[in-house]
Amino acid sequence: MIELLVARQAAVLIASALGAYTDAKTGYIYDWVTLPLIAIGIALNVVEQNFFGILIGAAIFAAGYAFYFTGKFGGGDVKLFAGIAMAIPFQSGTLFIFPVVLFAALGAVVFYGTLYTLKYARKGIKWKDNEKGVRRALLMGALMAIYFLVLLQAGFVSFSYTAFFAVPLLFALTFLALENGIRKEFFLKRISVKELEEDEIIAFDFMSESEKEKFQKIKGIIGTKEILWLGEKGFREIPVYRNLPRFGPFIFLGVLIAIALPDAAMFVMGGGA
Repeated sequence: MIELLVARQAAVLIASALGAYTDAKTGYIYDWVTLPLIAIGIALNVVEQNFFGILIGAAIFAAGYAFYFTGKFGGGDVKLFAGIAMAIPFQSGTLFIFPVVLFAALGAVVFYGTLYTLKYARKGIKWKDNEKGVRRALLMGALMAIYFLVLLQAGFVSFSYTAFFAVPLLFALTFLALENGIRKEFFLKRISVKELEEDEIIAFDFMSESEKEKFQKIKGIIGTKEILWLGEKGFREIPVYRNLPRFGPFIFLGVLIAIALPDAAMFVMGGGA
C-alpha cells in the first residue's frame, strides 16, 4: 500500500510539474501530460478496487468542464485536476483535490492580484471603467468581514485561520474591484476570424447589446465549429481575451504543499479551530 501511495504521489508530481512548465511556456497543458495521469489514476484505483476514486475524478472532470464552457478554466487545467483527483483520491482523511485547488487558488490570487494591480496602477487606473467592480468588491468585502466575525465570535474558527485567509481575500477583492479595467488594458484583443484559435474566450463584457445578439450561438469558448460558423456568417473580427494568467504553475504549487504539508491541508479543511 505504501508503494502504491508513493506511485500515486510521483505520478501527480511529475504530471503537475510538466503541466506547469508547458503552461508557463506556451499557455497550454497538453493531453500528453494529462491523459497518462488519468490512465494511471484509473489503473491504480482498479488495482486497489477503489472505484470511488474513479468517481471522484469523473465528478471533478464534469464540474470543471462546466467552468471551461463559461471561459473560467482552460481544458488542460480541467483534465489535470481530474487526473490529480483520480491518482490521489484521499490524503489525511480528506479529498486530496480540495487542498490542491485551494492552495493553487490562494497562490494565484496573491501573485496575479499584486502583479496586475501594480501594472495597472503604473499605467493609470481608469476609475470610470471600474465603478461597478469597486461597488461589487466593497459589498463582498463587507459580507465576508461579517461572515468571519460571526464565525470568530461563535468559536467555529480560530483567529489564525481567519488571518490565513484575510490576505489573499484582500488581494482577490482588489483584483475584483479593478477586474474590468485590467481585462480591458491587458487581455482584450479584437482579432480577425482568420486569426482565431480553438479555446479562444470571447470578451462578451466588451460587446454592445447588438453584438451579443449576433453571438447567441456561441457561449464563451470557441471551437472549430464556431470558427467555421463565424466565417460562414461573414464576421470580420471579434473581441477575445488573450494572454490570460497561467494557472498551471499554481496547480503544481498546490500539489507540492498538499503532499509536503498534509497538516496544513488539515488546518485549512478543518477550520483551524
